[in-house]
Amino acid sequence: MKNSILLFLFLSIITSAQSQRFTYNYQFIPDSTNVSDVKNELMNLDVSKSGSKFYSYTVYQSDSLMKIDLDRQLAATGSLNIKSDNRKGLVRYTVSKKYPKYEISLHNRILRDQYNVSEERPVVWKITSEKMKIGEWSAQKAETDFAGRHWYAWFTTDIPIQDGPYKFHGLPGLIVKLEDQTLSHRFTLQAVKNISSIPEEIFGANDIPVNAKQYSKLLKDYENDPTKGLKQVQMGGAIMIMKDGQNSNMKEQEGRIKERMKKDNNKIELKNI
Repeated sequence: MKNSILLFLFLSIITSAQSQRFTYNYQFIPDSTNVSDVKNELMNLDVSKSGSKFYSYTVYQSDSLMKIDLDRQLAATGSLNIKSDNRKGLVRYTVSKKYPKYEISLHNRILRDQYNVSEERPVVWKITSEKMKIGEWSAQKAETDFAGRHWYAWFTTDIPIQDGPYKFHGLPGLIVKLEDQTLSHRFTLQAVKNISSIPEEIFGANDIPVNAKQYSKLLKDYENDPTKGLKQVQMGGAIMIMKDGQNSNMKEQEGRIKERMKKDNNKIELKNI
């Protein structure tokens, strides 16, 4: 009886509102050699009748405030003073799903180009009999192997949406908690609210479509030469001729970037293909 009432209330809400927002707390360990360094980021799963968008609320808020500031600068002075240290948030990628087939795309930037990476790997769940209360939701446990990790998900049929954080979907209800076996990546539902619309500006209409194999090669090329974009003048495709002193500075910068990459070795996907 309780579940029937909750289902009725939820369906009433989603039909009266254009979209729903499910906010998760994302805890993750970027560096597997430093497990005490746990990062936190708020992530939104915005759901409409046509699909869902998953993105960092922290990044979206930071970028929105930065855009307002830059617009004011341009209007007042005709010039821009961009301070990269004002940009907050660590999760720069976004994920979109198209209903009803759940066509999944990862949206991410490499250097100056934004890519749309189609996901072809299925998420195959094993639903267990284990149940527990998570927050206000009655949840049931499921397991899957995906992209090199073993995952545990807790879903609730109280919210009849077969979706969840990141690329995960396909259970009989919304995923309210998700964690990998090593506890390196954990998502926990924090809040649910109605929204009038989904911010579309964070999903570029001009993303370059690529498959997983092409994207993996692009990532490898970037890791081998992370300063490639800085070595090119982004006007007419001309190449910048570097002086000796500038070259040494560029090499120092490349070294710093590669050192940061070494500390980002515990990604959510251990296997890209």
